[in-house]
Amino acid sequence: MGVAAPRLLAELGLSSRLSGVVFSAAAMGLVVGAVTGGRVADFIGRRRTLAVSLALFGLCSLLTATAGNAVELFLARLATGLGLGGAMPNFIALAAEAAAHRHRLRTVTLVMALMPLGGAVAGLMALGERYGWTWRAIFYVGGSVPLLLSLLIAIGLRSAGEAAHRSRELLPAPAAVANVATVLFGAGQAATTLLLWAGYFFTQLVLLLMLNWLPSLIVGMGFSHAQASWASICFNVSGAVGAGILGSLHAGPHRRLWVVLTYVGMAAALAGVAAVAGSFAHVAAACALAGVFIIGAQLILFALAPMYYAAPTRGTGVGAAVAAGRAGSIVGPLVAGALLAGGSASSTVLLAIVPFVALGGAAALALTWRPSQPAA
Repeated sequence: MGVAAPRLLAELGLSSRLSGVVFSAAAMGLVVGAVTGGRVADFIGRRRTLAVSLALFGLCSLLTATAGNAVELFLARLATGLGLGGAMPNFIALAAEAAAHRHRLRTVTLVMALMPLGGAVAGLMALGERYGWTWRAIFYVGGSVPLLLSLLIAIGLRSAGEAAHRSRELLPAPAAVANVATVLFGAGQAATTLLLWAGYFFTQLVLLLMLNWLPSLIVGMGFSHAQASWASICFNVSGAVGAGILGSLHAGPHRRLWVVLTYVGMAAALAGVAAVAGSFAHVAAACALAGVFIIGAQLILFALAPMYYAAPTRGTGVGAAVAAGRAGSIVGPLVAGALLAGGSASSTVLLAIVPFVALGGAAALALTWRPSQPAA
């Protein structure tokens, strides 16, 4: 959505305040989808829930491409968020369960690092306008691929291999699954859950603000739409690469030190993007550095969530954490839209979110003292 925004907003004639609401629509849907999808998966299985969720957000991405006004766009993005929300806790949990305990943090971070690479592909597609492509092409491609993946997963569900695992994954029966309150707050889990939620909330607030508004903020600094797309590409690609490196460092013996350095790096990078001016090379470098720390921090939190909940109810725990993060991602774009509508400069918007970085870092640091659960 972020890389399509400069052209999309102009074509549909959306104001900064209204566009902030539209940007937050997918996040609103994702909050509901994550809670629902994670919980449903504990009853019917993660792969089955993932297949349905992929189909939903793929279809609704296609509907985004056909939107002709703000209402249609809002509804399409809301429904897209529902599907994406259902998918996220399940592929996070599946990745965690596929790795040995000592490799879980590194493995899930590497798997999740492919998400910003998808964002980089969208950035490259935005450059295709010089060849006659419109912003709608991004959503045609972004909708078709999840539909294909959903079909492949559905075929896999019928395979003999999936049948062999069904008793382990699709069971226990609903009556055997602990209630939501027990999963999240029972048996000493309350502090862990609340710290996870706080870390997710504030880190996602920063991340989604950057993903949605970075191209528009770069244009607001006086650069071209093409340069804004390149800035977004730098942010996403460096984030994917940096997340893999940070994941290995956080999995090592000095995890607390790296938590502190990661969030200090986030704040410094935001200040750097706000401070650079004139040279696009400096802006691109600052965006790349911001991507390393901002995307890296979020992906590490994604990897941590499955470690704190037992396997039978992992979907519920991870889904609730993802939902808490997406609540922050609703706030982020709205904050940026309100600041820009009030006449704030791009640099002011970037500096205004540094306090949120500090809060997210404090929660992530406190989380390092909480006990983890076995993988299966």
